[in-house]
Amino acid sequence: MLSRMVGEKIRTTGDPRAPFLKTVETLEQADITFCNLESPFYEEGPPIEGEMVFGAAPETIEGLTYAGFDIVSLANNHFGNQGVAGMNFTLSHLNENGIEYAGAGENKAKAREPVIIERNGVKFAFLAYSDVRDTNREDYTATSDEPGIAVLTKSDLTRDIQYTRERAHIVVVSIHWGVEYETTPTERQRTYAHLAIDSGASLVLGHHPHVIQPVEEYKDGYIFYSLGNFVFDQMWSEETRIGLIARIFFEGDRIVRVETIEVTIYDSHQPVVGNDGL
Repeated sequence: MLSRMVGEKIRTTGDPRAPFLKTVETLEQADITFCNLESPFYEEGPPIEGEMVFGAAPETIEGLTYAGFDIVSLANNHFGNQGVAGMNFTLSHLNENGIEYAGAGENKAKAREPVIIERNGVKFAFLAYSDVRDTNREDYTATSDEPGIAVLTKSDLTRDIQYTRERAHIVVVSIHWGVEYETTPTERQRTYAHLAIDSGASLVLGHHPHVIQPVEEYKDGYIFYSLGNFVFDQMWSEETRIGLIARIFFEGDRIVRVETIEVTIYDSHQPVVGNDGL
């Protein structure tokens, strides 16, 4: 999230790379680096403002490119915070900066379209959905002719994974879901996570609770119910200051090892590996 206090810290330091300076060495080791991008970008001019209305200045994208992010999920309850213009600008701004995105698009078909990235002869496909029902407003949801996010449904999830499995070796599903500040996944999270693996996904990456939830090995896949915060400004509790970087090691189309790296957020914007001094 590159808005609110994070954005203010970027402005005061004058360095869009500031949130990632302490984690870039870890992130750049990956063949593919992925995150949930919680803040849309806005064009030059004043953003739409509000305590829970996010909007990142266009230049903050430099931090994402510096940290080596290859792909982001846009399927979350803040993607529409800067209106239709902000959604369209975010899509074009990511395109212009060479960052792929999943879970949102110019219309529903585009929002549900898998993004395939090939590394070492292996095709990794990314799908993304939002399941935050209390804030999924109609104007955030992609339609046949309007931009927006892909909203999680059982039929879309199974159909999209099966379609994608025919085109890629590995399917990664990102879902914005669950209850904020709850460390235990809901039954709905578990149901959809298992459905994703049963349908052919290898990996489910969860976010929205802002705190860490368990990691589950299920059949041949792994589920990260919530990785917690990474770049965020919720300094008011130990739980919201701690997050996880998930490192997934593949041989061909098989997961052979899973690791988590704990980070602690300092100064309302900067994650640091470990939790010394918390």
